[in-house]
Amino acid sequence: MKKKIDYDVWSKDELIKEIKRIKETTYGLVWHRDLPEEKIDILINPDARTPSEMFPNEMAGKPFPVLKEVKTKAIETDKNKPTNILIEGDNYHSLAVLNFTHEEAIDLIYIDPPYNTGNNDFIYNDKYIDREDGYRHSKWLAFMEKRLKLAKKLLKETGVIFISIGDDEFAQLKLLLDDPGLFTENNFVTCIPRVAKTASNKGKHFAPSVDYILVYAKNIEKLDLFKDEVDSSLYRKKDEKGFYRDDVALYQSGLIGHRPNCRYFINCPDGSKVIPPVGKFWRWGPETAQKNKDIMVFKQTKSSPLLDGKGKQAKWNIYTKSYLLERQETGTVPRNFLDQFINRQGADFLKTMDISFDYSKPVELIKYLIKITDKKNDITVLDFMAGSGTTGQAVLELNNEDGGTRNFILGTNNELNGLKQELEAKGLSKKEIEENGICRRITYPRLEKIIKGYKNTKGEKIEGLGGNLKYFTAYDFVEAKETDRNKRKLVNKSTEMLCIKESAFELVQEEEDFKIFRNHDKYLGIIFHEDSISDYIKAIKKIKGYFHTYTFSMTDDPHKEEFTDVADKVILCAIPDVILKVYREIFKE
Repeated sequence: MKKKIDYDVWSKDELIKEIKRIKETTYGLVWHRDLPEEKIDILINPDARTPSEMFPNEMAGKPFPVLKEVKTKAIETDKNKPTNILIEGDNYHSLAVLNFTHEEAIDLIYIDPPYNTGNNDFIYNDKYIDREDGYRHSKWLAFMEKRLKLAKKLLKETGVIFISIGDDEFAQLKLLLDDPGLFTENNFVTCIPRVAKTASNKGKHFAPSVDYILVYAKNIEKLDLFKDEVDSSLYRKKDEKGFYRDDVALYQSGLIGHRPNCRYFINCPDGSKVIPPVGKFWRWGPETAQKNKDIMVFKQTKSSPLLDGKGKQAKWNIYTKSYLLERQETGTVPRNFLDQFINRQGADFLKTMDISFDYSKPVELIKYLIKITDKKNDITVLDFMAGSGTTGQAVLELNNEDGGTRNFILGTNNELNGLKQELEAKGLSKKEIEENGICRRITYPRLEKIIKGYKNTKGEKIEGLGGNLKYFTAYDFVEAKETDRNKRKLVNKSTEMLCIKESAFELVQEEEDFKIFRNHDKYLGIIFHEDSISDYIKAIKKIKGYFHTYTFSMTDDPHKEEFTDVADKVILCAIPDVILKVYREIFKE
């Protein structure tokens, strides 16, 4: 045990010097978790220590969030299509719920967090953080760490996360993600600089033009290779096998090393021979060259890098054909630089929908990131900082283009972007004020238009892409104290969470103490009182299919013995225990 420091014996000068040193620590004490607890004791100025992020519900002793569906905002166009989820509420609470419903179930996460520029773009403990806040980096890191830890648990072992970030927090975010408690340095995939602006008059020394996308795997050993689309315009020539290009040389100067079998003479059409320079090699060995001689292309040139049989500069260079169809199957390796997705595209598009929002990423960018993962069926994409809903539109468009069955989960708060005081001054009710928040004013209307169709600002009719959407709020909370009353309350409020977990939303049967939902041939049963188990069993005996059944229990016993007659068609879980196990770990209650 570390010896307690006796500050009583410290001189005034020593105390002042120590306090000054700690205050000058750029990222604050929340980030410096390695500092001994004793050093925190000397902080006689409360502003010197970064405050923990606090939520009113937690301060009131109600840490456990539950979801409530806003049924009037549900959209359904095709029962055979995936059901997408939009959650309104603090993204920390949304992630907590998803840790129960989607643990290790997410394939791809994209987020565009606040860049923390100091220009009122980041809120911590209900206050905007400005550039003069000496602990703004620390507060931002504490905010991000809390959420990224929950997000990592949601990813499959094969999953990947893309995070957009600017200069202000790039270095800090990279260090945070490399932390052993998060994704670790070993799971870093790449950093993608992206041209965000093509013209800017800002900046003292350089005009700011780029931001970055940090890419991390959950487990890089299990991450599949990414695949980019082939640029078909490069394949302009055609023969009996199809379109091809022939501009890749068989000899490349970068091929160096010990490759003795790859330096040999090749006969040219005029009978001369060519060979790479001394110490250099062909891309192929002789056997491969013989096997693929029909796709070798000889071109005469005055600047050949090859040598002839006499050791002089050759008159020929050799290229190989690459066919479009073959390349489309294998794809190309994505480059770690993007210059075709500028931010203006996102804002301009929203204007055509009569939606005003200046900070939307272009939908083409998100589509590109999803596409290069080379997965399109039964894929779940999460964006827990969804903003205007670009990620949702990207998923819907991709499914429409390639017939995929991706689905999305979006989480966003209902931030008023500085409008709250103005709206309160106008005498608007709480409900009216909520309708002016970003989720209800921008995110949902955008998704609704994309799904159902709309008329753009030019009066043109834009066909809807179709799809299904469920809208939930995360503003209700349950006490953590383990009482029968609190357990009963959590069970009574758990219907939406269980429907999301099982992806079963079609109500088949509703009784006073149990409900049955369906998703194709899979069923979800929720028993709210153990006394109704027998009635529930009678009901499911009449239905063909398998049932994931959640039964109320004061303990972790799902009453297995009472389901003996239908044991072959039920999988049992005890509620709320199955939920509480997740929440206790998150909230450390």
